[in-house]
Amino acid sequence: MYDLDRSRRKFLKEAIISAAALPLLISCKTEAMALDDASGFLARLRKNAQSRGAEGMGAIDVPDSVSWRTAFPTAKDDGEPMIISGTVYKADGKTPAPNTLIYFYHTDKFGIYGREGQPKHGRFRGWMLTDAKGRYEFASIRPASYPNSTQSQHVHMTITTLDSREDWYDSILFEGDKFLTARERGSTRERGGFNPIVSLERGKDGIMTATRNIQLMSA
Repeated sequence: MYDLDRSRRKFLKEAIISAAALPLLISCKTEAMALDDASGFLARLRKNAQSRGAEGMGAIDVPDSVSWRTAFPTAKDDGEPMIISGTVYKADGKTPAPNTLIYFYHTDKFGIYGREGQPKHGRFRGWMLTDAKGRYEFASIRPASYPNSTQSQHVHMTITTLDSREDWYDSILFEGDKFLTARERGSTRERGGFNPIVSLERGKDGIMTATRNIQLMSA
């Protein structure tokens, strides 16, 4: 556990330091090498993207090199840092699902997505391709509710595989959010299995972490 916490602290620290000099997506150094698109694998995934037009922001825009870990661009004054990780399982809910493309995006600390000069989904977005164990992990900030609304805080996600077209899965929600509704609690686990309402726990280093496992829907 100590080694894992130390690895996560180093991961987030490096991401924060590097963010100011990097574009929208930070490619983090990890134990697993990023998948190179030379094999055409990502090109095949892009064919399963939902959108192929100018508004495409999910699988269609996946970079040519992607790993199971990433960090959305952050800085100390951008919000409260968090790390979300988990495992993607096949439809049986037990077998890890490697090479699953996940696209996440969420609002900034003011509840806004894209500002002028930014993509439609804003700068807090990124792609991960699960490793051989079905794992993914990203570092970001806790999103805010939309301005002047009672919308619960959430992180959107789409999932794409070679065997299934890109589809929306249950957004990540946060336990303790004052805007979390009974309806949202009652409709969880419909698209993605497990519980999408995560409990962020603050470590000794001050960083909040949570686990969100995902179950693929049947093709």
